[in-house]
Amino acid sequence: MTNRPRDPLDPLDSLDSLDSLDSLDSLDSLDSLDVLVIGAGPTGLVAAIEAARHGLSVRVVDKQPRRATSSRALVVHARTLEVFERIGVSEAVRAAGVPFVALNVRPRPSRPPVRVDLLGLEWGDTRYPYWLSLPQYDTERCLEERLRGLGVTVEWERAFTGLSASEDEVAAQVRRVDGTPETIRARWLIGCDGGHSPVREAAELGFARSSLRETFILADVCGAPGLPEDEGAAVLARDGVLFVVPMPEPGRWRIIAHVAGHDGDAPIELDAAYLEALLRARLGAPFGAHDVTWTSQLVLKQGIATRYRAGRVFIAGDAAHLHSPVGGQGLNTGVQDAHALLWRIALVERAGATCEPLLASYEAERRAVASGMVSATTRATRMITLRSPALRFARGVLGRAALRRPRVQQLLGRRMGMLELRYDRSPILLDGPRGVAGPGGRLPDPSAGERRLCDLLDPLRHTALVLDDSPQGDALASWLRARGVPAVRVREDARQGPASWPDPGGALRASVGGARLVIVRPDRVIGATAAACEQEAVEQYARARLGAPVEAL
Repeated sequence: MTNRPRDPLDPLDSLDSLDSLDSLDSLDSLDSLDVLVIGAGPTGLVAAIEAARHGLSVRVVDKQPRRATSSRALVVHARTLEVFERIGVSEAVRAAGVPFVALNVRPRPSRPPVRVDLLGLEWGDTRYPYWLSLPQYDTERCLEERLRGLGVTVEWERAFTGLSASEDEVAAQVRRVDGTPETIRARWLIGCDGGHSPVREAAELGFARSSLRETFILADVCGAPGLPEDEGAAVLARDGVLFVVPMPEPGRWRIIAHVAGHDGDAPIELDAAYLEALLRARLGAPFGAHDVTWTSQLVLKQGIATRYRAGRVFIAGDAAHLHSPVGGQGLNTGVQDAHALLWRIALVERAGATCEPLLASYEAERRAVASGMVSATTRATRMITLRSPALRFARGVLGRAALRRPRVQQLLGRRMGMLELRYDRSPILLDGPRGVAGPGGRLPDPSAGERRLCDLLDPLRHTALVLDDSPQGDALASWLRARGVPAVRVREDARQGPASWPDPGGALRASVGGARLVIVRPDRVIGATAAACEQEAVEQYARARLGAPVEAL
């Protein structure tokens, strides 16, 4: 027998390392399903919800015995709330959380803070003009309840141990808590299993990891920082930055603090006494720390997977990218990964074809977003952890001056809320007219009373906006609907109907550069624009970009 390189996606190779399997018979023990999700955190739950919403059979497994009770990620941003709206969980999430009203930033310890009125910023066209404070366990609870409502339950105490793959399916090996092995066969496998992802390792997707060599502590603690209970604080103290973030429970705060010069391997006893001393020193007043419910000590690490896909195996969330918690982007980016991936898989299943450009575009788009996030949070972390007294002084002076400028404060609104993320170099965009928005950007969401444009979008499919009141526009809308593609008429007058949107001032037309046809993807990203209402543009987008027939959109 000749030796050959081990291939984790080859059925024969991956079986060699599985001592729990007595025979090949176990590979045929279960019927194949559409989607298997490994990991039941926010990213995995959104992936499973989306699979179920699209009518795909799905299972989600996790090695843990039950849902975690620690708060961990705390901020849900506007773009993620828009995703939650699409999947039917935004109302539950909003009811459980509390919006930030303001952030009080003290760039210099000896000076009073600069108050940034977060709710008073110009957020523009979104239903969710705020940061939402919500412990991760409540986010997961809302998502799991939604998933259960779709007829799917999380299967706990099932640890992923390996995989094999063919052109048509993936066989995942799972070990139950009692040691019993199980093989789950699925057309698609999605690894949402965290920063040390076994799925990523099994698929040999690679991961470039580095350390920022800075120690941070996190704690949920009751006390009184001298703030309204819906406002937060950021203090750039001499001995390290401090963030105080409101939590939904009255009187409880999330503390995030840099411990400058600390050996990351030496544990810190994060009890009430330690936290009180730290808070008193940096806030300049007693805090009254008590009832510490969750703590964490970490050395900040960052990284991004070399690839997001190997055949029918994908990764998302922390399995694909790790970055500093500054800005609260991690959970949000993972949720958006899952949402971006599942509409692609669902379209492939509808089209009955490989649609290779479409599958490849997931990595092209989402890896670029993650790379930008890693770079941005790394720069921000290095800025707030400066050790040189001279650089800290300059940071304080310049930071205070900058924060007083409305333009800088606006960065904490739309940009931090991830509303301005866009895909500029995606292989599946069909470029055309663009104004403020265009292919690769988020569709504007203007309002008319209680109604918003995005309320008219199909919740699962592409939607075509026809911005032409002429007979040619009528003909294109009819042609689209005859092929099962949802179409919305955008009219120049104030008429409103079940499938129309008023644009009497032409604001929406101006935002898309005067385009007469706009094709919106299921993730509310503009996939294509065209200067004329022509069938050819729709066919070119579907077939040349996505590799799918028009009827599958």
